[in-house]
Amino acid sequence: CPYGYKLWRGICYKAFDTSNIFSDATAACGEDGGTLAMARDAEINAFLVTLMRYKTTYLFGLHDRREEGSYEWVDGSALGEYSSWAPGEPNNHGDGEDCVITHPVFTDKWNDAPCDHPYRFIC
Repeated sequence: CPYGYKLWRGICYKAFDTSNIFSDATAACGEDGGTLAMARDAEINAFLVTLMRYKTTYLFGLHDRREEGSYEWVDGSALGEYSSWAPGEPNNHGDGEDCVITHPVFTDKWNDAPCDHPYRFIC
C-alpha cells in the first residue's frame, strides 16, 4: 500500500484529514492509484469508521449525480443490496445532494450531501 494507507481484505484504504470537494477528492485518490472508498458491505463500512480520526463527516465513493435517487459507486456499479442510510436519508435536501458522506452524528450511517462542499474523504 502507499504510505499512510491500511491494507484490509486485499484493498488499501486511507482517511484524509484535509477537505476536498468530490471532484478534487476523486483526483487525490487517483494520484495514489485508487478511488474514493466503496463501502459495499457492513464489514467494509465498519472498517472505514475505524479509519476516521474525527467524529465528523467523511466523503466516500457513492453518488447519484447521473440520475437522482439512483445511487452508484465511483466505478459505475449500482449501489446493490447493502446500504447504511441514517434515519430520514437520503433526502436530497435543497435539491442538490448528489454525493454521500458519513453522518455527523451516526458515524456508521450515510447522509446525502452536496458534491461541491469540501469534506474529509476516504480513498
